[in-house]
Amino acid sequence: MAEAEIIGYVTERIGQRARVRIDKNKSTKQNLPKFLDCWNACEAKKGAQVMVELQTLSPKKAKMTIYGIPILSLLAGLAFGNGFAIAFGWAKMWPIIIGGVLWLLLGWNYSSDFRRDAARKGEQYVISGAYYGDTDVDESKKDTGLKDAETKKQGDE
Repeated sequence: MAEAEIIGYVTERIGQRARVRIDKNKSTKQNLPKFLDCWNACEAKKGAQVMVELQTLSPKKAKMTIYGIPILSLLAGLAFGNGFAIAFGWAKMWPIIIGGVLWLLLGWNYSSDFRRDAARKGEQYVISGAYYGDTDVDESKKDTGLKDAETKKQGDE
């Protein structure tokens, strides 16, 4: 543990968010709350032991994401509606409008979640990966296993 790490267990998953119970004995960072609400970037399952990091977001990138996602989803919806109209041989106007509006709503929903979770505070806790603990014990077991295998081979010859 070179840097300040936060280690905990996932207690609950709700969509892309997770509630993590902090293990204060294994964490190097001090003055932590008992539970953290984190973005579940690696889709950790309930009960998994995970590492949590605090990520910061620049205001410029946040604005680009907040306004860019709905615009890009609108363009994708227009293209989807156009492709749908061509595939079924329909008039292009209504499928393009309906596809654009539906995809715009999806992009707007994602953008509002992002705005609520990350952009307001400028920083958020993120589950960065699974935590497996120290590997020193595991390596010593592997060494003895190799020695036992070598002696069995020599005895068989």
